[in-house]
Amino acid sequence: MQFKNIVGQQHIKNKLIQTVKNGRISHTQLFLGAEGVGALPLAVAYAQYINCPNATDEDSCGTCPSCVKFTKLVHPDLHFTFPTIAIEKKKLSNEFIAEWREAFMANPNLSELDWILNLDSEGKKQGNITAEECRDIIRKLGLKPYEAKYKTVIIWLPEYMRTEGNILLKLLEEPPEQTLIILVAQDADKVIATILSRTQTMRIPRLQEEEITQYLIEKYEAAPEVASAVARISEGSLVQAGSLIQAGHANYFEMFTTWMRLCYNSRKEIESLTSWVEGSAGKGREFLKSYLIYCQHMLRSCLVYKFGDPKLLRLNEQETAFIQRFSASLTETNISPIVQEINKSTMHLERNADLKITFLNLSLYIGRLLDKQKTA
Repeated sequence: MQFKNIVGQQHIKNKLIQTVKNGRISHTQLFLGAEGVGALPLAVAYAQYINCPNATDEDSCGTCPSCVKFTKLVHPDLHFTFPTIAIEKKKLSNEFIAEWREAFMANPNLSELDWILNLDSEGKKQGNITAEECRDIIRKLGLKPYEAKYKTVIIWLPEYMRTEGNILLKLLEEPPEQTLIILVAQDADKVIATILSRTQTMRIPRLQEEEITQYLIEKYEAAPEVASAVARISEGSLVQAGSLIQAGHANYFEMFTTWMRLCYNSRKEIESLTSWVEGSAGKGREFLKSYLIYCQHMLRSCLVYKFGDPKLLRLNEQETAFIQRFSASLTETNISPIVQEINKSTMHLERNADLKITFLNLSLYIGRLLDKQKTA
């Protein structure tokens, strides 16, 4: 993985390269960024750059034996730790490394959920980074580098480490010489404080709309206007953008306005609402998941319009006009529960819940909250 293959984040790339040029490589680093902003591929590209004997001022060479092995994730001094599920006595990351390589090579911006579902298609088991895994990390880094400058371990989603992560504290504070430990996290609040305090944090910002637009045009051959519309609601995440574009371009705005109207009048139009739910469910699970991303975007826009600065809105004229009218039905007490319930419904869809039941329950719940505002 070379820096040039990662979408955007040029400022972060420059900072990482500078640490190598200045000889100031921190032995324990935390790459902190939301899902889909490139934190994981940046960690791999950084490790490859550090160990490339022919690195330039801009990138690793990509052709030397070290780079080739890093690109294929088979370098003997590159190790990964990630959430796993106990399957047929397999529970350590090493035992799932073939699946990990395949998933990463297919999509370096691998989502947390896609990885867990890759291990458990029904989504019934909880991923974990166990105490045994932590001890295995210590064992790996206790060995001298085989052929690289730095023996590297990349710990993806340290949020999955509970108190057992304290096993690593001495290693994080005083790792062996020529050792690099990179933790890649999405939510610092979920990383145990004892680990967080022992890392140097590199914050990875969300991607720019222009960067996501160009990515969608190049990767998915999306029309510029479609790519731009999707980038606007993807919240700076390639994971969300990819999900939206693969579900197929649709008039989410028209769907959203119709749905909110039916929810608002659910007592009088229950038959119409039920019919709408049945028709929407027929569009398929992936379509509905991407549609709910758009709904979250619109509701957050309502929040910004009503309680923040309307200048921050990223909406077209139609969406802005609707938000101005619809926000009158939203208050501090109902908008947050609506967004939370949509998040729960998205999770249920991802775990193969019944589409019609999930959407009807969500619609009735939203209807009750909006009805309370009417009668208040």
